[in-house]
Amino acid sequence: MVMRVRSSKKRVQHQSRHPQGSMHLQSPFRTFVAERPLAVSIGAAILVLIFAWFAPPAWLNVVVGLLACVLLGVAIELLRRTDRSDGQGETVQLLLSLARDDEISDLHRELAQSLLAISERRDPIYRQSALEQLEELAEGLCMLGEGRIEFMTTESWRLAYEELLRSPGLYQYRSVAHVETPHYWQDGPGQLSTRLNLELQAAGTLIVERTVILADHLWREDTLFPVDPIHAWIDEQCRHGIALRVVRESALATEPEVVSDLGIYGTRAVGRQQLDPSGHTMRFILSFDVDEVCRAEQLWERLNVYAVSYRDLLDQGNRSD
Repeated sequence: MVMRVRSSKKRVQHQSRHPQGSMHLQSPFRTFVAERPLAVSIGAAILVLIFAWFAPPAWLNVVVGLLACVLLGVAIELLRRTDRSDGQGETVQLLLSLARDDEISDLHRELAQSLLAISERRDPIYRQSALEQLEELAEGLCMLGEGRIEFMTTESWRLAYEELLRSPGLYQYRSVAHVETPHYWQDGPGQLSTRLNLELQAAGTLIVERTVILADHLWREDTLFPVDPIHAWIDEQCRHGIALRVVRESALATEPEVVSDLGIYGTRAVGRQQLDPSGHTMRFILSFDVDEVCRAEQLWERLNVYAVSYRDLLDQGNRSD
């Protein structure tokens, strides 16, 4: 969209540099040549034959050369028009495809009207600011077109999270929690999400699995369990039937790419979150791209090679008692 706005501006500047009169003088001849290439070729051939009958041979070579140049120009013009018509055909096909989706078609109409209104305003400062914002908008639309949605507020991502987990046809949720602070998922939205996991697991509508990657200062080598409240958070989930695995972050030093914070929603989508130092979600990206889901599944398998079952730790603690 931004490129089209800029190109239209260039076309206006280009036309302003050429007087209207010269365009009108050139237009009839160019139209005739471009629309009747066969007639032009036959006419040129007849002229060459007539000239060859009356003119000396030396002049004939000159005329043939000039006509060859003319025909070359005609061919180039035809190719240019063909490329332009192909682009117009693609645009028409795109509009027809959009028209099949009523909701998208309505949004497209509103966007097109807004872009037209923007293009009609000539204040240079306004246009510069508008184009910068349109570029950001275009980047966001490209991201949506790739199947990714970005949430910048805690409440918006939590609602999308719950809607996905409760959606019909979703029976498995695999989660990787990268815990670097004892406050991880201890705030209001985090506790609500934990209770949602427990509810769906207990109801039998969803199989929840979670692998917890723990920073070493939260799970020291000389202790069997992590520190509280993270230990209590893990233990509660395990007692409600959620399959829990744990791994120290230092154990993943040879495979740092598996250290992440994500959720895999069946084979439908994958969500990734970025946390601030206090463990609160700053950014959540939900992707419905099939390839990205497959990559997340591969990461899940690699990660669990290093992780141990939390139930095994419980059994080990019971034996030691």
